[in-house]
Amino acid sequence: MAAVDPAEFVAALAGWRSRSGPVYRKLADATRDALAAGRFPVGSTFPPERRLAGELGVSRTTVVAAYEALRSDGWLESVQGSGTRVRREAAPRPAALPAAQRRHSAFRGLVDSGGSAVSFLGLHLPAISPDFEEALRETARDSKALLRGHGYSGLGLPALREAIARHLTGSGLPTRASEVLVTHGAQQAIGIAASLLLRRGDTVVLEDPTYIGAIDLFEGAGARLVTVPVGPGGVRIDRLAEAVAREHPRAIYLMPTFQNPVGAVIPAEGRREIAAIAERHGAVVVEDGTLDELDFGTRPPPPIAAFSRGGRVLTIGSLSKLIWGGLRVGWLRAPAPLLDAAAEIKVMSDLGNSPLSQTLGARLMRRLPQIRERRRAEVVERFEVLAGELSRRLPDWEWERPLGGLSVWVRLPRGDAEEFGAVARRHGVAILPGSVFSPSNAHADHLRMPFCLEPAEIRDGVRRLARAWSEYVPAAARRQERPLHVVV
Repeated sequence: MAAVDPAEFVAALAGWRSRSGPVYRKLADATRDALAAGRFPVGSTFPPERRLAGELGVSRTTVVAAYEALRSDGWLESVQGSGTRVRREAAPRPAALPAAQRRHSAFRGLVDSGGSAVSFLGLHLPAISPDFEEALRETARDSKALLRGHGYSGLGLPALREAIARHLTGSGLPTRASEVLVTHGAQQAIGIAASLLLRRGDTVVLEDPTYIGAIDLFEGAGARLVTVPVGPGGVRIDRLAEAVAREHPRAIYLMPTFQNPVGAVIPAEGRREIAAIAERHGAVVVEDGTLDELDFGTRPPPPIAAFSRGGRVLTIGSLSKLIWGGLRVGWLRAPAPLLDAAAEIKVMSDLGNSPLSQTLGARLMRRLPQIRERRRAEVVERFEVLAGELSRRLPDWEWERPLGGLSVWVRLPRGDAEEFGAVARRHGVAILPGSVFSPSNAHADHLRMPFCLEPAEIRDGVRRLARAWSEYVPAAARRQERPLHVVV
């Protein structure tokens, strides 16, 4: 099949610069539309990166990133010695969900890092040892008793619900077992909250940036998302109050402790104000405490629900980050009327969690204080490795030391993090750009850097990022310095 002439290629992308997003994304989106329209026959070879860059007046890095995005979507393939050509069986991305598809790279990274030698995509640690193995042996010894019944427990096993209630009470939030619903991790708990509170077209106020799974769940529920910025002390309370008074949302979704991805902690007084704002305007706060137990030595304030007099707070937690993601034990704490409705949604969905995982979870919760100390030492060690490597190899990247959690929020001094991510993948390392954490695709100059990997992997990953940055930054700097020509 013949090669596509660069001039014809440019003509097929008329008006591509007027699109939204970073330059490489504009180029990729316009090329995808041309492919879908049949402008480039299957098997035809695209222009070489450097030549097309000259024809378009952009950097080669921009073309590389655009081609990489199209390869990831299944439109293009690269053949050694033959260049980049249109694939025979293209797998186009649904045009209506570009942001959600990019966010899904984080979840794909749980099982597949796309061939990268080092993946900085997920926030997940290996199972805590030796506590996990000991609890597993104890659960196996008791398995005969578990097998006597039918195995279904819609609300959760009483022993686990009691353990969660004691844990929440110890955190400063008095809780009865009757206020606890056991879920398959925090992700299911957020989904239940969305189903419980929202109808299509309802408004949710949430932080920007925020947890990518929550964005997808609320969008999937048909909600309208209104964002509020996050500062050093967590969500901006003044902006939150303005948004709630203006938009009258049904729900407010927040991560008050070690916010993902920023790592901020809302102080006690701020939590009190948030509870008052929700009660004043009739909204329900969905507080996500998934990372609450991963402090660096200073325990966070009590949950927002501890400051609520009207009970307008749903509190979500999980053992996934502290103990092991594969355990799939989380919870939703709510006042009785809301909990009953949430339980109906849960039971219709899956009839309840596995009694084996719940029994294991209950045993592990008895060891929570020592598990927290052991995990804290492990996480702090890994953070110090990441901090040292970033400071030494990428000193111009900007970030602040977190008080806990599993990641740092990095600001790049120039360029676009998604575009840089395409270069990083060629160096064998996968990262998540800041824009995937934003319902409005903001924070293009940020990326999230987890410190969940083994120290040796962290060192290798940052070395690879440093090499990728050395390749990427000259082109990014040239684009910033290029003069703007104004036609009048």
